[in-house]
Amino acid sequence: MSEAILRRFARDQWVRVNGTPRVTILAGHARARAMWLEWLRVGALDGVLLEGELGVAVRQAAIRAIDNPAAPIAVHCSPSALVEWRTGRVDRLAAMVDEGLVQIPDDDAVAAPGPVASASRSKPPGARHGQLFDARSAAEAVLFEALEATPATAGRFELNGYLSVRFGSNAAEVDLLARRDRIAIEIDGFHHFADLDAYRRDRRKDLLLQSQGLVVIRVLAEDVMQDARPAVTSVCQVLGSRMGRRGRPGETAR
Repeated sequence: MSEAILRRFARDQWVRVNGTPRVTILAGHARARAMWLEWLRVGALDGVLLEGELGVAVRQAAIRAIDNPAAPIAVHCSPSALVEWRTGRVDRLAAMVDEGLVQIPDDDAVAAPGPVASASRSKPPGARHGQLFDARSAAEAVLFEALEATPATAGRFELNGYLSVRFGSNAAEVDLLARRDRIAIEIDGFHHFADLDAYRRDRRKDLLLQSQGLVVIRVLAEDVMQDARPAVTSVCQVLGSRMGRRGRPGETAR
């Protein structure tokens, strides 16, 4: 469930960044609120969470979305409040709610919500002993959804693809893998550069992937979360080169 919600947040972000107003509607209770605030925090995104009377919040969110389409914005409400407000409505606001609706079931382990935070980077309730998701997983979701939404790359990549060669004690795993096109995308967090062992490990992995005939593209998680378009452009450039030079159509990564 968390992965599906993560990808939905990523899809909404891609739509917003590309200039189409989109309001994420969080139908749920404490867990819904916590997941949105955690999403903003791990991506260092300047976003907004609106709560209160649903009709007022939706109108305010729609205005904000039109004025600044790239800024993440969500409205949090209970499922019952949503049903009550939505029933019988056929106007533009109802259509916007339908487009952005994310239903998030409760998790008993998530603490009850505290005072509403109107902006990102505040610690969400329910974070407990660990994060709801980390920066790398969020960036993977953002880039995957961006690639799926781009005609040239749609359907070409898989998340966390495995190869038949080993890296260390396990099968080599690639963050985003295009088997037919032999492209591997690796998303790096800050720790990849702060930790020398992690840096060395990445270089060994690059060499392994290259030895399997894969072009390796490395991007920063922070950059992807802020705007995935440059990464998508780089992938399209590599894909165009690979398609132009492919010797044996249909060859796949092992």
